[in-house]
Amino acid sequence: WGVSAVIDRPLDEALELIDAFDEHHAEEVHGLARVECFELRPDSPEAIDRALDQIPEDVMAFFEVPAMADCRGFVAALAGNDAAAKIRCGGVKPDAIPSSEQVASFVLACKNAAVPFKATAGLHHPIRAEQNLTYDAKPPRGVMHGFVNLFMAASFVRARDVPLEFVVDLLEERDPDAFSFGEDSARWRDHEVGAADIARARETFALSIGSCSFGEPVEDLQKLGWL
Repeated sequence: WGVSAVIDRPLDEALELIDAFDEHHAEEVHGLARVECFELRPDSPEAIDRALDQIPEDVMAFFEVPAMADCRGFVAALAGNDAAAKIRCGGVKPDAIPSSEQVASFVLACKNAAVPFKATAGLHHPIRAEQNLTYDAKPPRGVMHGFVNLFMAASFVRARDVPLEFVVDLLEERDPDAFSFGEDSARWRDHEVGAADIARARETFALSIGSCSFGEPVEDLQKLGWL
């Protein structure tokens, strides 16, 4: 089993624990598991440089960048390295959700630096909409980003030069009927991106999303007739 670890302690200590985990689980009786990637949250671009010097070459590292601030320095520090960026797109309170402008700026910064990324937190639903932010009896509500919006935006950004305003408008789209999917392409309103460009974006640029729910993303796609 390939697993991912979230680093919540000094990196040198975490790497020792990862080595111990890998050694223990190298035996079949212990489950045959190995940490293949991990996530950490640097407090500065310089911290990324220091961490990259310590990280083994056979482990993929995702560095969470500050979504609510200028992320360009963080992303630039990852350029040319076998590492990726991570953005947190949601939380349990409305003020934990970055704006569409902030998410768009992150995606464009990754494109300009040729850095792949993953997006986590809050991406439970395919299309941007107001949703419950927790599973409490009286949950707070907020407008959550849609993972189809995000992947479509990344596909356009990866395939061609598009301005910030275009990416923001796509991320802001709340009408599922504005999207359509065929065998050879996908469309958002009057804009089309080919299946080959989408495949390249998914393989080399927008690598994955994270969701606290296994069921909601699938159920929503089924309701829309997209799955």
